[in-house]
Amino acid sequence: MNFLSSDAGLIGRGLAGLAEIDPALATRAAAFVAKGADEAVLLDLQAHAPGAGILLGSPGRLYWGWHGHGHGAEVQSKIKSGLAARNELYERLTLEPGVVALLARLGKVLEAADRGQHLDRTGSSAPDWLQYLLNDALAASIDTHAGQRAKPERPAWDVRLLRALLDDAGLPAAMALPVVFERREVSSYHLDEVYKRLLAPGALDDYMLAHPDDVASTAKALSASGKVLLANRIGGSVSLRERYAALLVRLAVGDSKTVRAAAARHLDAIDRDQAAGLLDAVLRSGSGEERANAADALARLQGPAAAAILEAALEQEASKPAQQAIRAALSRIHAASDAAEVELPEPPPLPPFEETRLGEDAFDLLLENRVQLTEQLKRAAEAEAAAAKTSKHELRWQRRHYATYLTLGEHHLRAALQALNGEAKGAEVLLNPSVDETLAFGGRLEGRADYGLLQALRWQRHGRHGHNAWAHPHFQAWLRRQDPAQVDLRRIEEAAVRCGFEPGTFAARCLQQSWDPQMLPQAVLPPDRIWPCLAQYPALIDEGLGMTAQAARERYAGLDLGHTLSVLATFPVLPARWLPRVMELALGEGKTHRLAAQRVLDRLPDIGRRVIDALASNRQEVRIEAARWLARLGDSNGLLRASIPALNAALDKETRETVSAELMTALEKLGQDLSPRLAPEVLLKQARKGLKAKPPAGLAWFPFEQLPACAWRDGSPVDPEIVRWWVILAAKLKEPAANALLERYLGLFDPASRAALGRFMLLQFIARDTRHPPLDEAMDHAAREAPARHKYYQQCAKQYPQFYEAQGKLTPEQVFEELKREKLAEYLGSAIGEKGILALSFGAPGHEIVAAIQQYMRDHYPRRAQIEAMLEAAAVSREPAVIQLMLAVARRYRTASVQQKARDLVVRIAERNGWTQDELADRTVPTAGLDESGRMTLRYGARDYTVVLDAGLRLALRNSEGKSVAALPAARQDDPPEAIKEGKQQLSASKKELKQVLDLQQARLYEAMCAGRAWPAAEWEEFIRRHPIVGRLAQRLLWARLGDDGRAAVLFRPSEDGSLIDAADDEVALPADARVALAHASMLDEESVHAWQAHFKDYKVAPLFDQLARRLPSFDAGSTQIGDRLGWTSDTFTLRNAFGKLGYQRGSAEDGGVFFEYTKDFAAIGIRVAIEFSGSQLPEENMPAALKSLSFLPLSARSGHGPLQLDKVPPILLAEAWGDYHTVAASCAFDPEWERKMPW
Repeated sequence: MNFLSSDAGLIGRGLAGLAEIDPALATRAAAFVAKGADEAVLLDLQAHAPGAGILLGSPGRLYWGWHGHGHGAEVQSKIKSGLAARNELYERLTLEPGVVALLARLGKVLEAADRGQHLDRTGSSAPDWLQYLLNDALAASIDTHAGQRAKPERPAWDVRLLRALLDDAGLPAAMALPVVFERREVSSYHLDEVYKRLLAPGALDDYMLAHPDDVASTAKALSASGKVLLANRIGGSVSLRERYAALLVRLAVGDSKTVRAAAARHLDAIDRDQAAGLLDAVLRSGSGEERANAADALARLQGPAAAAILEAALEQEASKPAQQAIRAALSRIHAASDAAEVELPEPPPLPPFEETRLGEDAFDLLLENRVQLTEQLKRAAEAEAAAAKTSKHELRWQRRHYATYLTLGEHHLRAALQALNGEAKGAEVLLNPSVDETLAFGGRLEGRADYGLLQALRWQRHGRHGHNAWAHPHFQAWLRRQDPAQVDLRRIEEAAVRCGFEPGTFAARCLQQSWDPQMLPQAVLPPDRIWPCLAQYPALIDEGLGMTAQAARERYAGLDLGHTLSVLATFPVLPARWLPRVMELALGEGKTHRLAAQRVLDRLPDIGRRVIDALASNRQEVRIEAARWLARLGDSNGLLRASIPALNAALDKETRETVSAELMTALEKLGQDLSPRLAPEVLLKQARKGLKAKPPAGLAWFPFEQLPACAWRDGSPVDPEIVRWWVILAAKLKEPAANALLERYLGLFDPASRAALGRFMLLQFIARDTRHPPLDEAMDHAAREAPARHKYYQQCAKQYPQFYEAQGKLTPEQVFEELKREKLAEYLGSAIGEKGILALSFGAPGHEIVAAIQQYMRDHYPRRAQIEAMLEAAAVSREPAVIQLMLAVARRYRTASVQQKARDLVVRIAERNGWTQDELADRTVPTAGLDESGRMTLRYGARDYTVVLDAGLRLALRNSEGKSVAALPAARQDDPPEAIKEGKQQLSASKKELKQVLDLQQARLYEAMCAGRAWPAAEWEEFIRRHPIVGRLAQRLLWARLGDDGRAAVLFRPSEDGSLIDAADDEVALPADARVALAHASMLDEESVHAWQAHFKDYKVAPLFDQLARRLPSFDAGSTQIGDRLGWTSDTFTLRNAFGKLGYQRGSAEDGGVFFEYTKDFAAIGIRVAIEFSGSQLPEENMPAALKSLSFLPLSARSGHGPLQLDKVPPILLAEAWGDYHTVAASCAFDPEWERKMPW
């Protein structure tokens, strides 16, 4: 064993951790591994498992790094040394006599020490000792912090060693390939990394060529994830593709969608005639599913050349599903043939390219940056040194950082400028971290006018940054200053190649995976600035569509199908080469990208005919999708003449209720009169037919017997079976938003029935979703668990007092109450699986919907999916109160996904009404039943009362004599009970609606002021001034008529008598063509501010919000943040309360659950206000905190990742945010040593 001759103690050091149990045990284990002596040591190791395994560094690990927590420094060092020794052993190993047996014994020691407690299995049938050995050699022993995982080490660790280990153990040789490929128990996230060394080409390819029977048996036995790896290995090797082309084709037409997708990418690399022949053979002899998939693969791979094979197969095919698949494939081929005659138009001319060069004064800027950075780093180093005197764990990073930065000289900065200007050969200076830090400091260099595209690209190409050049702040800083219409991706590609990037780098970025699709080039630039560039790289689109194998790229840089379709949507016409694949996606089994593919195809002149053909599919999901698509296409290219008869014919033949519902929905949207199909007797017949089937298991809890009695619009009763069936149908449709058919169904009811059913469905969903354990169960749980938790708290408080001080002070009674509260807060399941029943809830009264959803959002905010489902269901309602709720959530909500859902719904509602979002907000403010004069007549039995809005914006009652009354009186004996009940309900509903309006409209008007919104005078008059509630709010605000220059020309306030007055009480006339906006101190001079402050005081009018206090801050040109309250300190709870009062929300948590900013979104202008502070960890505990800076971030991708320049922020918003920043600071005090006191 020559590989050990240079260090005989390598095995001993690799197992030295066992000495913590017993030094003799470590010695015996090492002797057993080296010489096979004393096999009884395995039993002794088992007796100490899994502790013994932990002392060996948990050798069964595949994914997670070793951390050593819970051990002293000496033991940690010994474990780490053991891992390093075994790492060296595995690196140096060669296939010599005796080595294989030694490794087998080592695997058995590792297995005995852990006994499966920390073993990550891959899913193969390998014995545990072999799994431990492979995991330790290929993952656990590698120091991931040192970056060793990426090194091409372990030359001996391939399938030959694996085969030798199996032979030595007397195990079947056919087990080798399953061990290499099987990943049944490995998550998709880790699929490409586990046992990567075993999958390397070379020895594995040779072994597979030499063992065809093993390859065949392995392909049959593997799970889907294993088959994906097998397909990629065969497809990635020329010799394997040639030998196993038939197997690759079988994988490409098999029963697993994932495997088919992986294998299909490689079919293009097989000889074209050979591939056609193999697929033809499947069409003749494969199973029904294989034949259908072969037809898809042929159409995708061969295009029009496959027509003859498919037509011949169709003549012989007896299976209807396979026939339909072949016909669909032929339809796609014929569509591609028709499209081949259409050519792409000439691309637009390239915009001029501006060569820029950073001027000499940029060097002075960098010198100033260096001075400020030096001082900043010095303070941080001093604070770290001071903290080290009292801290148990001394940190030295800040001091090392400062010392390194002091080595930065002027020559480095001079060289960096030359590199950015393309004047220096030594661009490696940009790799210097101190240089990079100085260039980036404060965003000053990037804000210069002479910082151009070439400077951004050179910095990115030669600096210390990753592969995503497009999204990097250096590039985005340049892009933010450009007119998107003048930025062409072709020009960026040309410049990038000049700077050393690989051709296609920026084109590929359009297609690559992205955590934020709105940051991709196609979301930022106009379509005609995208497609001409991508047309030059068709292979990228082939790859993105899954037509060819994925090229080798960095992790997370693979091409994404959805992004590829968004690129194709920018093309004015779809090139024929991609049409069959996109059509396959548009009606295929994958739901994720169907709609995107359909939108790409919508422009085809004959797409309607292709979609109509899909109505005959044997798959109900395809029929449903075809119906929805036809409804969306409408009458484009005169399609109605064909689509309506086709939909009617399909409906007459349809046997599935859910498909019938979608077909009727499509017909309804296309304008067909469905009255004959909606007669009560027809609906009852449908209901009885549907009720014969077994109801969904998820509705077993639903109280059908409590459904409210309903009536048709003519007053006749609705048969309860109809309502019962509609509930089941809605649940089966699984969509919380009612489709057109369900809307039409409920439109047949009288208003009271719609309201009663809607209320019932919404409340039943919420009640089912929010069930909690009963009190007695919580009490039992607390009594059972309290002693153990109290003991645990006491132990933790002693061991970790800095973390568990508060818990250590809890009494047993307090721990009992804590456990009881936790148990009572648990949910007994969820109703999200039955969210479809919400589709019947939209008819509930608007204020009731709002109240129910608001309460749910307050009490159950973590249940994001349910909130989104209820919002989607409510968005069908036309009730103004509901629409205002959508607008409010879209403006501001604690959960980003819920807020985005509300924004999407607002867009949908606005489009439904043909309004902008601002117009929608104006036109849908509820009136609480008041007329334009602010009055409402309330019928109360035989008496009439008048309801008015008093000075305090509360509803007040007046009797017929005009006298105020505190409340409605008792009913008279001759008053009809229903009339009394209706009067009370009307007053109660008005009060609730008024409260909702007041809460929402104040926030809306404030945001309108910050956004600088201007109303045309006529709209302001109709929707603001004359609105019975908003008009009263407007009287408490200062307004401005804007001049042609956008400045305040005339200031006024609507008075109580209906006139418009200025500060001197003179009446103001508002011209018909005027534009009106909310005034603000930032647009006024001091004299005007004082005059209007006096006016409000004299008239005793309390402003709705202060418009006259906050001025614009001063800032440097090009600045992106304000930091004049940096270092103002308090604690996290005080800051949380201060921010909360101002409407700010907690920012996103980063690693370790720490968040560093509070934010407020202004969706109307797409800007987020962000105030940075020192940070707080979730769940929050009170700790020191300090304010940092104020900045403004774009909500859309059009401005990139980085903060906006302050001069690009609307002035009123800037002034208000700066005021917020200072208001929060008022609860703090400046501390010059704040950095030393912060936890982060």
